[in-house]
Amino acid sequence: MSKTLYFLVAALLVVCGSCGEKKDKVIELVTQYSGAELDLCGDELREYLSEDDFTAQCNFLVEHEGEYYDWQNIMLIWNDCGSRSYTVYISEDSSFETSLEYTTEECEYYYGLFRPGKTYYWKVEGSDGAKSETDSFSVSDMPVALYTIEGAANVRDIGGWKTSDGGRVRYGLLFRGSQLNGYGPSEPITELGKSQLADTLGINSEIDLRTYNVDDDGQTSNFFNAEGKYLKAPFHPYTHIIPEYSKKDPNRYFDERVRQSFKSVFEFLADESNYPVYYHCNSGADRAGTLTFLINGVLGVPYESLTKDFEITSFMGMGNRWRGSAESGFTDGVMSDTYTETYVAWGKMYELMMQYYATEEGTLSSAIENYLYKVCGISHEVIEKLKSIMLEY
Repeated sequence: MSKTLYFLVAALLVVCGSCGEKKDKVIELVTQYSGAELDLCGDELREYLSEDDFTAQCNFLVEHEGEYYDWQNIMLIWNDCGSRSYTVYISEDSSFETSLEYTTEECEYYYGLFRPGKTYYWKVEGSDGAKSETDSFSVSDMPVALYTIEGAANVRDIGGWKTSDGGRVRYGLLFRGSQLNGYGPSEPITELGKSQLADTLGINSEIDLRTYNVDDDGQTSNFFNAEGKYLKAPFHPYTHIIPEYSKKDPNRYFDERVRQSFKSVFEFLADESNYPVYYHCNSGADRAGTLTFLINGVLGVPYESLTKDFEITSFMGMGNRWRGSAESGFTDGVMSDTYTETYVAWGKMYELMMQYYATEEGTLSSAIENYLYKVCGISHEVIEKLKSIMLEY
């Protein structure tokens, strides 16, 4: 054998031998959080939520008017290793026994359904078998979980708020937000959005606060979960829920539908099998805000916290929702009251609730429970059941 042929054969043997020792392809994670705590609230909103001074809160609303905060999404990025597609795994446990899986042809993925106070693990696998290492991060605590749902707006978990007696409203049970079926100029929620609500968040039921065939496009069944329950409970918001106020202002009459609608809603929420629940009007601001006032209020969340939650809508692209008008220094309780603008009377609703339904206990919680019992015929047993489901200590 010639020397030339010898070396060619030897080289071929080395190459072939190395085929059996081929190393697995590795996906490099570009965004590595390494266990860091991430604040999804955003600096501006965190500033507002952390502020206890009334004047400072109101100044913030005026100074940041019209701003929109997209704070929930976390970008997960990795290097392209040549795979046709990639699967992202996101889990609350490092073993990934239970995980969310998303397949994409890109090398990045936005995710917006993280819950405050939780630790998450994530990794990526390519369609050709390439794998990444596991990275992790925690989500800092905050009193409200804001979610990015494709095709919906102003979506948040009403859990996380602390109560006056040291409790806390549980996360993952009640969600509020915008309409889903594409009423008016809006597009319906996407298939991904439906999956995010029904599959990722596990939401079972839908409560629709709009009026049938008036502003709901005739919706009569659960729009995002074909197997889920659906409840229609229409009413007008704010001072329209107070019977006594209509006697003084005939333009702001008491909506008689309130009695049956609120009774059906609270009895629905007293049934644990209906959870998790998504409730909405069209923008998720006024009727949904009024119902949140009643629910979290009767659970014991103080008015100051309820107001912050209400005003978050101002930064969700749905227009301002303030406790009162800036012209009055936010002390009149009515932000707008004309027939060319959306009627917003958050502070006035609270004032009337305490004026007509306050008990010797003197708390907002007891006033709302008194109101629900006297006006809507909702039993104290139903309220106690709601509290047992929604509160943790």
